[in-house]
Amino acid sequence: MPTLPAVSSFETGLHHLDDDEEQPFGNTLAYEEPSRPVALWHGGADLGLLGLRLMLGGLVGVHGAQRVFGWFGGHGLGDFAKSLQQAGFKYTDILASALGYAELGGAVLLILGLFTPLAAAAVLVVVGNSIILQWNGGLNAYEVAASLAGAAFAVQFCGPGRISLDRGLPWYRHALAYGTSLFSLAVIAVAALQLLLHN
Repeated sequence: MPTLPAVSSFETGLHHLDDDEEQPFGNTLAYEEPSRPVALWHGGADLGLLGLRLMLGGLVGVHGAQRVFGWFGGHGLGDFAKSLQQAGFKYTDILASALGYAELGGAVLLILGLFTPLAAAAVLVVVGNSIILQWNGGLNAYEVAASLAGAAFAVQFCGPGRISLDRGLPWYRHALAYGTSLFSLAVIAVAALQLLLHN
């Protein structure tokens, strides 16, 4: 009995197929077993990722605007620096600006679907740090941050979808590789914040 060829990454949904790309069926499982469905990328996934990006970017963006500009009932960078100092961090003026602008900038980029792996990594650094600081406060203390981290993780590895400014760029076509690299950098950044700047 002949051995069936392995299912390609295209068929498992890891490859984002552009409208102008030729579908690389060749001698694949789709030809040998036509009745078996093949998991192709579809418009529903694009719409779902757009909704996820808008939700994540909107929530994180409001929080970032509170920290940076004092909008939406926030108190600005000075208050954020004081809260970081109370949490035991050093160089809080610089750190408050870095985290605040990373959060706000990451949110804007997520909404646009531009430089998505980098934007998701920036959000992961901020919310990952929050989760660590609030870890002993019970579930209600960090469940929002954990939900935002999970959404950022999903966008990091799935990519922004075709309704985005990233469409056609290298990190759009190779979301897994870029997502893995930048997720690793985010983990290193969180560890560095805790080990080097936290008393």
